[in-house]
Amino acid sequence: MKKLSLLVIIVTLWGCKSTPPNENFMKLLSSQKYTAVMFIAPDCPLCKTMSTPFSELSIEYPEIQFLAVYSGTYYEPMELNMFATSTKLKPRIFRDYEYEVAHQLNATVTPEFFLIDSTANIIYRGMMDDRILELGSYKQTWDKLYLEDAIDAVLADSIPTVKKTEPIGCVLEY
Repeated sequence: MKKLSLLVIIVTLWGCKSTPPNENFMKLLSSQKYTAVMFIAPDCPLCKTMSTPFSELSIEYPEIQFLAVYSGTYYEPMELNMFATSTKLKPRIFRDYEYEVAHQLNATVTPEFFLIDSTANIIYRGMMDDRILELGSYKQTWDKLYLEDAIDAVLADSIPTVKKTEPIGCVLEY
């Protein structure tokens, strides 16, 4: 019984160990007051759909830093460049090789969107807007602009009314 209890304690402690923040990511965040993040995967159809609107937001809000984060090592730089070119993705892509940023923000799917401050505090997380009903099903028109509303709120020194939505996308495996 003592061995079983000890094993449970060891497994629990090992499973709870936290990943330290990625230093390069934290350095990028510290350069701006707010950063909008989109987790991407080049083979995710929803990432292909949402990259262009995310890029349009980056043009509309020059006072906000926009980053696309790719976690893992499956894709080569050329494949990421081809993805960015084909989707007209303007924000820079941050390579999160060891899933440190994904762990830090607890990202679960691609695309998943975050608005964070310069110290990585999450202000908003979830969907960019309400155009996606479920995997493979899109609305023709949408009226909830979650990420944009959160950006507007922080720029007005306010707190977003919606802080979290349930993201829909391809599972981020790590």
